[in-house]
Amino acid sequence: MNPTPRIQSAQQTSPPAQRPAAVPTRPATSKSISGAATRDDKKLFRRMESLSVQSVLEVGVGDGRRSLAMLHALTHKGHSTPIHYIAIDEFELGGNALSLRDFHKQLREYPAKAHLVPMAIDAGLDRVVRTYGQVDLILWSAEQPPTPAQHSALARLSKSHTIVFAQENGRWTETLPGLAAGKRAA
Repeated sequence: MNPTPRIQSAQQTSPPAQRPAAVPTRPATSKSISGAATRDDKKLFRRMESLSVQSVLEVGVGDGRRSLAMLHALTHKGHSTPIHYIAIDEFELGGNALSLRDFHKQLREYPAKAHLVPMAIDAGLDRVVRTYGQVDLILWSAEQPPTPAQHSALARLSKSHTIVFAQENGRWTETLPGLAAGKRAA
């Protein structure tokens, strides 16, 4: 038996591909969080702090920094019960630089129960309506205003006291009037 063919075949095989090492992320400090928020975001957070919010739905998380700063604003004073945070975004599937996995890791730093819905807005709103139910606060930061079908789903997600904020041209406004009123009338 000749050992040479075995040695040659072992030399011809390439080493297994190595994955690049993951860059460790530093936990966000309150200074880095507040520095990441825009002036309009900070106004929104101050408004939120005055509210009694137990559940939040955010449609479109962008790079995730606003979401983290919002959770910091809602939880830094020590809520006795955790905030239920629900986010609808396509994440990396929709071309977002923020991956679902990375965002979930970042959310672990906060005393919040995070529920991420990685799908298109229409399907995500339907999932949230069927799975989680009504929320206290809705943040609409998707690129487009809601369609009539999305507006209907938002009305189903709204309680009588739900507050809805929408972002348009970088500014937050309390908007989409009639969501709660439409829900009460139905």
